[in-house]
Amino acid sequence: MRDPIPHLLGDETRHYWLAVSMARKTGAAMQRALDESMISHADWAAVVLRCRGCGWADECDRWLSVQHDRAAEVPAICASAQVFNRVRQAGAPT
Repeated sequence: MRDPIPHLLGDETRHYWLAVSMARKTGAAMQRALDESMISHADWAAVVLRCRGCGWADECDRWLSVQHDRAAEVPAICASAQVFNRVRQAGAPT
């Protein structure tokens, strides 16, 4: 369940890298999704913005540190879980 409490926006750079790490750890090929117009640059910016307002950032950092690249499921608490999962599913072999 997502945190319903609004939070002050966190540091842009930190949350950009959290989002990049989430994509890497879950196998969501965000650059390919951008290149193939599956998501727009505005979509990617919204992922980072949602991350900046998320209250789970410290726990996210810890969660990411123990995951293997491309092997983890996107945590349901992730504010951008829907986007990461959509990109993952689009990149899954059929």
